[in-house]
Amino acid sequence: MSEQVLAAADLTVGEHPEWHFLGMTFNIDTIVGMLVASVVVLGLGFLVRAKITSGPPGGVQLFFESITSFIRSQIESTLGVRVAPFLVPLSLGLFIFILTSNWLALLPIHQWLAPPTSDVNMPYALAILVFLWMHIEGARRHGGPGKHFLHVAKGHYAPLAPLWLLEQVTNTVALALRLFGNIFAGSMLLSIIALLPSSVSWLPNAGWKLFDMFIGFVHATIFVLLTIVYFSEQIQRDSDAAH
Repeated sequence: MSEQVLAAADLTVGEHPEWHFLGMTFNIDTIVGMLVASVVVLGLGFLVRAKITSGPPGGVQLFFESITSFIRSQIESTLGVRVAPFLVPLSLGLFIFILTSNWLALLPIHQWLAPPTSDVNMPYALAILVFLWMHIEGARRHGGPGKHFLHVAKGHYAPLAPLWLLEQVTNTVALALRLFGNIFAGSMLLSIIALLPSSVSWLPNAGWKLFDMFIGFVHATIFVLLTIVYFSEQIQRDSDAAH
């Protein structure tokens, strides 16, 4: 039992098989996990396109239609699909990709191929993508980066303007860490359960994997909903100023 405790204590964050190239470090398992998730997402997309029908939908088509309908309704209720039609494919792509990445923990090879979302670098990359896209859209609407940030600055009480800058940073960091923390914790617990004797580990392992599926779904949904909220705050501010 003491050996199991020591083995569990050896599970640490930030340790990955690495590849060094031109002074840069690449986490191999994260890259492979992202590629696997990308192939699954593209495969599902092509499958739905090939089998799409106006009649009773199949399981995969029904799943995509349900998720798309949910995302469209969320965007419509916050700012309107016509105001930002690009948010539908962006949000759908993020949701499917993050969900697939999260559910890689359910595979029996999770000891060697951890979900890429359990590496903080990937959630940070996704959060930065949302941050940049949001402000690129703002710059496009205002006619350039300078006019965009000038417009934003005018919408805040001058002494409190630095708080807006802090909010942008904290929102981006929180968006990434919320996803990373929960998925990493799930992967950690699966690794600890695997230390139990096989005669008793199957029950907590099966139970936790079902719960982990739910957690992966919930946090993919939260990431997308927060993305919609952040875009809606920016675009609604733009629309209010235009009126």
